[in-house]
Amino acid sequence: MRYVLAIIVGLSAILATPAVALACTFWAVEPPSEEERRAAVPPFAIMTGDALGEDFPGDAILYREGMTYFLHWAGECDEGADWPWASVSKQVVATLVMQEVERGTLALDALAISYLPFPPAMTDDAPTIRQLLQHQSGLRNPEDSPLNANGIPEFYATGEHGLDWCLAGRDNPRTEGWEYNNCDYIVLGAVLEAVTGERFAGLLNRRFREAELRQMSLPSRRPRGGIKYYDSDFPIDISRYGPSAGLLGSVDDMIAFDRALLDGRLLSDEARETMWESDPALGYMALGQWVFELALAGCDAPVRIVERRGDIGAYEVRNFIIPERDAALAMIVHDEDFSFGETWQADSFSNSVLSAAICGDAA
Repeated sequence: MRYVLAIIVGLSAILATPAVALACTFWAVEPPSEEERRAAVPPFAIMTGDALGEDFPGDAILYREGMTYFLHWAGECDEGADWPWASVSKQVVATLVMQEVERGTLALDALAISYLPFPPAMTDDAPTIRQLLQHQSGLRNPEDSPLNANGIPEFYATGEHGLDWCLAGRDNPRTEGWEYNNCDYIVLGAVLEAVTGERFAGLLNRRFREAELRQMSLPSRRPRGGIKYYDSDFPIDISRYGPSAGLLGSVDDMIAFDRALLDGRLLSDEARETMWESDPALGYMALGQWVFELALAGCDAPVRIVERRGDIGAYEVRNFIIPERDAALAMIVHDEDFSFGETWQADSFSNSVLSAAICGDAA
């Protein structure tokens, strides 16, 4: 019998199981009808699915009130269940850094050269761990590497790249503002390796196993398959992002990571709140993510949102954690013309879906 995906827009709710990947669930019969689907899920899940729309070009999963809801699933399972997490990888790196802060092997305001040898020319103005986390390092920026014929910085294609490139020269001093820079997190990955004695990918997956999370993929060379919409002709080599944006995983893996942060399996409450303490002077940037209060339609008061976004080529990623509601929403798309909009804009896609997901009636 031909199996078909049971995952459709606003799919029926299933119990969340952090240790088990939920992607590519099948039914041996036809998927439920629209009437059956709407009868089987709480109203807010239907509202969120409607807010996404049938043409949403990606995967979306909501966790709320102890339940996980597949709101949308893109494509067929043989396309691969994994997506590039893009800069949500930085949220993971920040979590690993805070684990080492808890263990006493790292200090947020210690100079990075305390843990990782920097070239002599950089030691007079070396960044702290906190400054790396908040993009205040002044390191070389991969975005400034020469563009190739596809308009891609050579750092991410066929040119020089990696830790040595990031540390080989420096044009700017540490800044009181901030400049987004993937080298900051490539260096942080090397710092984590130096203080733990483990390769970054091995450290990550050991800590994930300890938290009952599925292992992640951090390719050391250009991936060849298993990623949605990515093939050998893709102009960007995702592996060149390393710890800054190179993680691969499913959207339900992302929700499982969010849940592990919420329930204390990755960090203590104190360490997590330190990571989520944002700076209004830096646009409400915290450590590896942005944290701010947001007015949402249907909620009586502003809601605290932890946001991590990312993009690589046509891939766009949004990961939202809503701590006081014990909720999370993860969405990944592959569409150059799609726009999540700014979360703080009331008429944006992100704001509309968050309003339905967090403030919708679950009765």
